[in-house]
Amino acid sequence: MKRCSVLLAGLSLGLVQPAPPAAAQDASFGCKVLLCAAASNPGWSSIPYCVPVMQELFRRLARGGGWPTCSEGHASGPGYEPYEACPVGLTPVAGLPGGETSPSASGELCADLSKPERVCSGSDGGCTTTYPTPPRQRRSEPYYVDISSANGVQRFYFSLQGY
Repeated sequence: MKRCSVLLAGLSLGLVQPAPPAAAQDASFGCKVLLCAAASNPGWSSIPYCVPVMQELFRRLARGGGWPTCSEGHASGPGYEPYEACPVGLTPVAGLPGGETSPSASGELCADLSKPERVCSGSDGGCTTTYPTPPRQRRSEPYYVDISSANGVQRFYFSLQGY
């Protein structure tokens, strides 16, 4: 009887085989996008597998489609950030009528708030305070998605121009 049990156990183990490892090409489109978007060294454009995946993503987004989902991934929806960060020591501001500015994270100018300039004009004595305000650099890739992983949050920038 003992011999039969050992034989049955051995046969049953032979019937239960581990599943073959999943390959990247078996992933859903949304998960393929996240895998490629998260690539940093080299980036997705240097990985032959990722080029058609990302081009298809950009075509879909350019036509009004949404960011694809991946149940295993943690990505935000797409965002838009048209300007680069201001240089250190400068604050993003939006230009207002009359040369004034207002702090704005999405403003098109960078202001040096440590160098106020008082500008008075006309006979009415009206004065305003202005600041040196160079324009912010525009991003070549203004759209982004934040991808969360064990290493923190990584922002992936991309462009839809040409798609």
